[in-house]
Amino acid sequence: MQKKAQFEKKVSFNFYQYIWIFIAAGLLGYLVETLWCLIKNGYIESRKSLVLGHLSLAYSIGAVLLTLVLVRFQNSKPVKIFLISFVTGTVTEYICSLGQEIIFGSVAWDYSDLPLNINGRVCLLYSLFWGVLGLAWVKLLIPLFNKIFTAFKLPHENILIWAFIAFFVFDCALSAGAALRMNDRQSGNAADNIVEEFLDSAYPDEKMREIYANSESVD
Repeated sequence: MQKKAQFEKKVSFNFYQYIWIFIAAGLLGYLVETLWCLIKNGYIESRKSLVLGHLSLAYSIGAVLLTLVLVRFQNSKPVKIFLISFVTGTVTEYICSLGQEIIFGSVAWDYSDLPLNINGRVCLLYSLFWGVLGLAWVKLLIPLFNKIFTAFKLPHENILIWAFIAFFVFDCALSAGAALRMNDRQSGNAADNIVEEFLDSAYPDEKMREIYANSESVD
C-alpha cells in the first residue's frame, strides 16, 4: 500500500507539463492523420484543426483528458482502466464533433454508416479503440511522460508555455472568425468592416477548403 501511494505521488504532472502533452499529442495526431490520408488516398491533405498551428485538437484534448483521468489508475485492474478510457474517449470525441459543428458549422468525421453510432459523432468501434488506447496510455505513455519530464528541464519553460498559450488563443479566435466569415460569404453577406475584409482576403473559400479538406459543411 505504501509503495502504491509513493508511486502515485511520483507520477503527477504540473500545468506546464500538461501543456506539453497537449502540444505533443496534437502534433502527433496531425502527423498520423496526414500519413493515414497519404496511405489511404495516395496524396497529402491538410488535417490540422486551426488555420495557423499544425495541431489536431481532438488528439490534444483527448491526450490531456486521458492523462488527467487515468494518472491515478495505473495500479487498477485492466477492465477498470478500459471502461474509464472507453467513456472518457467517447465523451471527448462527441464534444469535439459537436463543438466543431457549433463553432465552425462543419464536421471532420461522420460514423453514420457504422453500427451503434450516436448522431454519427461516436460509435462502438472507435469507443473500443479508446478503451484499448487507455490501457496503453496507463501502462506505457504515462510512465514515459514521467521519465521525459524528469530527465529534461527546459530553460525559461514558463515563457515558452505562455507564449504558446497566447498564440493558441489567437489561432482559435482567428480560425473561428475565418470559418464564420466563410459561412457568411456562402450566405451572400458582403464584408462590412475591416476585419471581415481581412478575412475575405487572407482566408477565401479556396484557402479554407484547403485547410479543412476533411471537413464537410453541416446544412
